[in-house]
Amino acid sequence: MNNNNNNNKTYKGISSKKTVILGAHVVSPSVMELLPMEDMPLLDKRDQAIVIEEDVIKDIIPSSEAPFGEEWEVYDVRGAVVIPALTECHTHAIFAGDRAAEFHARIQGETYHDQQKKGGINATVSATRDATDEALLSSLKRWLEVFLGQGATAVEVKSGYGLSHDQEIRLLRIINRAKAEGHGVEVLPTYLGAHAVPRDAKSREDYIEEMIIKTLPMVKHENLAEFVDVFVASVAYSVEEADIIYNAAHKLGFKLKAHLWELEHDNSRELLEKYPFVSVDHLEFAQKEDLEVAFAHGTVPVLLPLTAWHLGYNIRRTYEVIKELKGYFAISTDFNPGTSFSPSLWQAFTVAHIEFGLPIEELFFASTVYAAKALRLNDIGAIVPGSKADLVVLNVPSLDWLGYLHGINPVDMVFKNGSPVQ
Repeated sequence: MNNNNNNNKTYKGISSKKTVILGAHVVSPSVMELLPMEDMPLLDKRDQAIVIEEDVIKDIIPSSEAPFGEEWEVYDVRGAVVIPALTECHTHAIFAGDRAAEFHARIQGETYHDQQKKGGINATVSATRDATDEALLSSLKRWLEVFLGQGATAVEVKSGYGLSHDQEIRLLRIINRAKAEGHGVEVLPTYLGAHAVPRDAKSREDYIEEMIIKTLPMVKHENLAEFVDVFVASVAYSVEEADIIYNAAHKLGFKLKAHLWELEHDNSRELLEKYPFVSVDHLEFAQKEDLEVAFAHGTVPVLLPLTAWHLGYNIRRTYEVIKELKGYFAISTDFNPGTSFSPSLWQAFTVAHIEFGLPIEELFFASTVYAAKALRLNDIGAIVPGSKADLVVLNVPSLDWLGYLHGINPVDMVFKNGSPVQ
């Protein structure tokens, strides 16, 4: 491993309008376009200077040509690998309690479907409803700090463990409190009121009506979420029910995301043909025709290898369909207390690489430029002039060590908008 012993870590938290990261081994997607994965070029240059002004990368030049002077804050990383910061495009990071017993029972053969009938998401809903606002905020901030320490400077956070009007609004307000406090992480809230049908609802129809008549308009009025998501599955919401919710959300101007084809295949393709989805996530049981529609609309497929691994599914088949179609994909942790209790994209790298055989270079693209596109973030995900200076210094000698080295966080430093935050 590369021991940088970077003395500039003492500058943590100091904001600088002019910054140079010196001696960088820059490894990055070369463009920020939504290209087919096989056409995405890799930038791999040693001994480079990353020149940053006003939070934006102005140039990548040889270190020998780097600007110097009192107005420049200089960080010499001494040959370390520098990559774009990671993006977590699918998380459920606000919750209370745990489902450890459920996890171990599943290892012993209990099915996810059976657990949803007796506990599952609704068990977390009960614990979350009982938690105080401050406890939920403290927990969320803790997990955001963990994400940041793992190199992620943009994190999507879904509600979905409130499952009533008042509780979902409460969770979104707490997410927005964490967003306002910053902590070096850009937080992107998603309303997932349709995560499961609450056990205390008068009926499915009554809860759906509450979402579209009462909750969605308030979420929009208070600007509490950028995205609306629905879990479409036999244990959650039907395609027809999701259509009602997405129709209301689309009319209100929300961007749309979806949990699709995680547990079985259905006719959710009708939704993709009807609405402009930013991303469709999970996809273990997606078919070629489904992904053809997604790519035709510029929708980003998001693979969640840790969840597939936990549930005993194989994402390799979906990956091969994506490659056959000359498409692209993002990855994320799906961090949640039930099926993916890991906030580490590096672990997702390892599982996707070792368990499912996905190439490391493609996983690197999937967690940077494509993950950013899965949130419609067009200014991060690559080290190119004009992009935000969200960067990660790694304590490994090359990209080949990702997946190969596991069980250790490879992050040495994190820069947000050109300033060190970790």
